[in-house]
Amino acid sequence: YGTQKAAEGWQCEYSNFLVSLGFEQGIACPCIFVHSEKDVVVTVHGDDFTAVGPKVSLDWYETALEEKSELKKGGRLGPGPHDDRKATCLNRVIRWTSEGLEYEADPRQVEKLIEELELEGAKACVTPGIKPLPEQHAEDKPLSQHRHTAFRALAARANYLSADRPDCQFAAKEICRWMSAPSELSLAALKRLGRFLLTCPRLVFRYVFQSAG
Repeated sequence: YGTQKAAEGWQCEYSNFLVSLGFEQGIACPCIFVHSEKDVVVTVHGDDFTAVGPKVSLDWYETALEEKSELKKGGRLGPGPHDDRKATCLNRVIRWTSEGLEYEADPRQVEKLIEELELEGAKACVTPGIKPLPEQHAEDKPLSQHRHTAFRALAARANYLSADRPDCQFAAKEICRWMSAPSELSLAALKRLGRFLLTCPRLVFRYVFQSAG
């Protein structure tokens, strides 16, 4: 468990099983499976399976998985009276509303970043990044060795969050450039991002229903 061969074995296990059910495995992305007859699309991330399709086909798919393995089922989004209106996928929050779908990044990542930077109650700011002056670069000092691990962990968390936060992507990318040699300036940039998240802790994407024609 936890080795490369274990991961390869698990991928072969679920891939062969889904193919035996009639799914076709993606070529460009082997973690995507399509069942043309049932009109079901499945994406796999580790041991998280997400499926999209009509209710009768999802019932069939769910039953097939339960016969194979023990399942921990999440919500099933949809417009029906018994469907859920809110679910999580890889800790992202997805909502079904009367106007369309909403998608929100994992809110815990922002909370943890602010907490670990000790910024609770700090002054917020409206921009996520800094543009150091030449003299600031000249006067910059490296962080002490024992602080490197903490900085890299926080930078990695910011980078993970930025996948769902376009407003933070450039700032997080610049912070990660200091990974190999963290400095006081890099820590200031990280705190600046944290103060921005105090202003905008949540970002929700809205995908409004549209009609063809």
